[in-house]
This record gives sequence, C-alpha cells and structure tokens, in this order.
Amino acid sequence: MLLEDYCNIYAGAGDEHLMRDAVRRDVEHCADEMSVNPLGNLTVTRKGKTGAGAVLLSAHMDEVAFILRSIEKNGLLKFSTAGGFVPKVLPGNAVAIGKKRVPGVIACKSYHLMTSEEKKKAPLVKELFIDIGASTKDEVKELKPGDYVYFTSAFFIQNGKYFGKAFDDRAGCAALTETLNEYRSSPPAVTIHAVYTAQEEVGLRGAATAAFGYRNVLFNLNLEGTTCADRELEQTYSPSTEMGRGPAVTFMDKTTITQRALLDFVISVAEQYSIPFQLKQTVSGGTDAGMIHLTEGGIPSVTISLPVRYIHGPWNIVSEDDFTHYCELAKAMIREAARFRP
Repeated sequence: MLLEDYCNIYAGAGDEHLMRDAVRRDVEHCADEMSVNPLGNLTVTRKGKTGAGAVLLSAHMDEVAFILRSIEKNGLLKFSTAGGFVPKVLPGNAVAIGKKRVPGVIACKSYHLMTSEEKKKAPLVKELFIDIGASTKDEVKELKPGDYVYFTSAFFIQNGKYFGKAFDDRAGCAALTETLNEYRSSPPAVTIHAVYTAQEEVGLRGAATAAFGYRNVLFNLNLEGTTCADRELEQTYSPSTEMGRGPAVTFMDKTTITQRALLDFVISVAEQYSIPFQLKQTVSGGTDAGMIHLTEGGIPSVTISLPVRYIHGPWNIVSEDDFTHYCELAKAMIREAARFRP
C-alpha cells in the first residue's frame, strides 16, 4: 500500500532522500520530465494538452524529526528538534538514530527524583535525552552529532483507521502520486507540475523555490495533513477538523488567504463529484501554499488537508474514508482544472 510505504520511510528536513527515491520509483513511468533542485525538491511534470494551462500540485516530503546535538560523557544523547513538537508527548518513545538506525528511548528525569513542582510541568526539550544503553561516550561508536533521530511507529490498520507516523505529509505525497498515476497511459487535460517539497517543517523552505519558472499556472493545489482535535473528553472550543467528514479546505491561515474564486471552485468540484468535505475551522499555522502563492507574479493557491489526530506526535490516526475522499478530490480538481477562472 502506497500510504503505508511512505509513512514507514524515515525522512526529516534535509534528509528527504529516501522519500525522494521512493516517489521517483513510483512515478517514473508516467513522468514526461523529472528533476531535483539543489534544495532537494523533486518535481515531476506530466504534459497535458497544448494551451490548456497547468496546475501546480504540492506536498512536502519531510516529517517532524530530531537531530543529535551532542554525546555526553555518560553516554546519553542530547538532541534538537527539526519541526514543531509538544515536549510532554516525547518521553518513553522508541526512536531510531543515524544511518544504522541505532535503537534508543527518549527519557527524562525519573518520576521518583522529580520535585513536586517538576511533576506539575512538562519537561523542556533541553531537559530530555536519549538512552541507548551506553555508559560512556566511548561506547557510542556508531553515532555522531548531526545524525537524524526518528520515531519508530510502524503503520497498521484498525477499525477503519490508519495508524502510524508522518501522515503530515506522507498522505499528501501519496495523494500526489496517485493523481499522477491516473495519467499513465493518456495525458491530462492540463499539464501537471507535481512538486514534492523539502524542509516544510522548518519554515516552508522548499516551497520558496518550488514554483519559479513555470508559466500559465492556473492554480496551486497544496495537499497537507492538518490538526484533528475531535476527541477531547470536554471540548471547550471548535475543533479544527473532525474525522469522518472528509478532507478539509483551508480558506485562511497564518500564511495564506485563499482567493474567493478558487475556494468556490474547490467547493463546486467537491459537490459535483459528491465528495464529502469540510472547511477548516482554525486559521493558525501555515503550509507550503504560503510561499508558493507569492512566487513571481503570484499563483492562486489553496490547501486541502487530511484530518490527522495527534499530529506531530509519535502516533497519528487518520480515517480510511477521509483519505479515499482526499485522493478523489485531488483527482477531480485536475479533471476540472481547465474551467477555473480567477
């Protein structure tokens, strides 16, 4: 299964090569052009009918991860984050470190040694460490500062839900690949430029280079994972999205306001194909669309997201039905793209 394959790959910001290799393998049979830029973005072009315009599809390859910062005299490992985390969810999680995937555990001061005040607050990342069972620095032979650290959560299916890590944004990458695969044997009505971006989780960096040089782009369709906070026992606010209601369409966030004509177009396509969807209820955060829409003369951009429970944590959960509808909406947007008018 494509989504399972992508979620089980280790690929943090600046270390996307394994994801890039997997995508290249999965789309090379339907690519007219393929290139990798110096920052690490993979761009795949499938040419459409002459004069019909183009659509820029985007999704980011990197997942939230850690980078080894130092090896202490006592053999413990200190680390920094490459992406946004809530530190209190980190202790006790298994991780894989470096190219040889050395196993370890994220740990912090033992409960029995904490003061009453320490027990009441979440630890800071700088107070956490990784234990690989080494007692001295000399025993840590296979690791060095700069090595990447990843959660080891392995994909599985239960109760109509997908469990695993990195649905943000391996779900978007899988949807991009599935959309390209629709045009293996025949060209699309519009040209597709599919950009699998690097380093989104550390500041939308790959997206800043993703759209330069393209002409006659009708719009950018950015495929993402987003927060799904629908399971709190006592809900005191409107959740960003709710699982089971379909993909979420963003009308506004911290980096983008979706052009009204494009928002209406997405909604009309979803309704035309009877695809369930929801409008994202919060306006926090940002996506690659925030950089792409500013490129050169400007590109109308919209983000469609898969609702992800416990996003940016060691385990995520998404709905099988939501993912199906997410992919269907991406494909329908390409089929109908030529009739979009800003």
